[in-house]
Amino acid sequence: MMWDYGFGGWWMWLPGLLFGALVIGGIVVLIVLLVRSASGHGGTGATSGYDAAGGAQPDRAKQILEERLARGEISPDEFRALMATLDEGRRGGRTG
Repeated sequence: MMWDYGFGGWWMWLPGLLFGALVIGGIVVLIVLLVRSASGHGGTGATSGYDAAGGAQPDRAKQILEERLARGEISPDEFRALMATLDEGRRGGRTG
């Protein structure tokens, strides 16, 4: 009799399932990455400076100024002057 000498035995089903799942998972990840890069949503909103709709985050410039103030890169007077310039630019005023 030929027990376990056929298609590799009963124990071959586990590696076969794992390999199949790995291949299918890889294909799904590849498709998701291709769709995200084609639609222009490759980066996250927090790091790229754009929100989910693709528009610029209006408070990102203010956040950067606050971070620079907290690190001591600019003085409070410079912060206020830069914020005034930023607010003026947002209202459509001309600077310079």
